[in-house]
Amino acid sequence: MTYNLFIDDERWPSDATWAEWYGVRDEWTVARSWGEVRELIDTLGVPVFISFDHDLGDEAVYLNGYEIAQQIVEHDMDGKWEIPANFEFAVHSQNPIGKQNIEALLRNYIAQKRS
Repeated sequence: MTYNLFIDDERWPSDATWAEWYGVRDEWTVARSWGEVRELIDTLGVPVFISFDHDLGDEAVYLNGYEIAQQIVEHDMDGKWEIPANFEFAVHSQNPIGKQNIEALLRNYIAQKRS
C-alpha cells in the first residue's frame, strides 16, 4: 500500500503551510509518536513519502524525528522493513538543526542504498 505519512505531535498537515510539499500532497496518515509510526509501518509497510517533525513531545519519554528516522533506516538495514525504491521525504520541523540532521541521515542512506 502506498501512503503519505505526516509525523508531528501537535500539527496537522494543513497547518504546515511552510513545508515544501504543502498543497501538493492531499492524502495523509498522521502519526503522533514512534509507537504510532511503528504500528503503521508494521501494518502498511514503509510509506512512499514521510514528512518529519523533529521535536515530538517530552524528550525523556518520546523519540524525536531524527531518532525515528534512525529506526526506519536500521529496520531497513536489518530487513525488518523495506524502504520503497520511490521513497521521498521532507522535514517540516522548524528546528533547523534537527531538520538538517534528519535530512543528512536520510539523504546519505538513500543515496548509498540506491547506488
